[in-house]
Amino acid sequence: AVAHLLPYIEAEKKRTGSTSKGKIIMATVKGDVHDIGKNIVGVVLGCNGYDVVDLGVMVPVSKILEAAKEHGAQAIGLSGLITPSLEEMANIASEMQRQGFGGEDGSSPMPLLIGGATTSRAHTAIKIAPNYAGPVVYVPEASRAVGVVTQLLSIDMRQDFVDSVAAD
Repeated sequence: AVAHLLPYIEAEKKRTGSTSKGKIIMATVKGDVHDIGKNIVGVVLGCNGYDVVDLGVMVPVSKILEAAKEHGAQAIGLSGLITPSLEEMANIASEMQRQGFGGEDGSSPMPLLIGGATTSRAHTAIKIAPNYAGPVVYVPEASRAVGVVTQLLSIDMRQDFVDSVAAD
């Protein structure tokens, strides 16, 4: 279904001359092959003006971070279904910190979005977020992705949103 919709989305972008609201790298983490939810999020974001670079499934941290740099991404979204994926997400957050995605150079930290069946708000806050200085946000379902990304990429809304996530 996703493959069927993509040509229509691209044609509509060309027809209307719409510009991108931002570029998002999305991947199902290494060790996991579940991508139904990630695919839905990609379509929803694409339909709302975001460029999505979907790296697929079983994606190692090096490929995710290289793609973020190569494409000039504004955010990274990670997906996983199985429990070991949670550990890999924490590993990716640590590597993002090590490689300077957290804004240590004075740039705006790149948001990290977390989703998938085994993920939760508590796990994201306790096990993933402490590994990375930038915003780490749990997205519980595809329908919320656009609102979350819009707030994270907005100069006016970002800090209040990040503060509310941290307080929660």
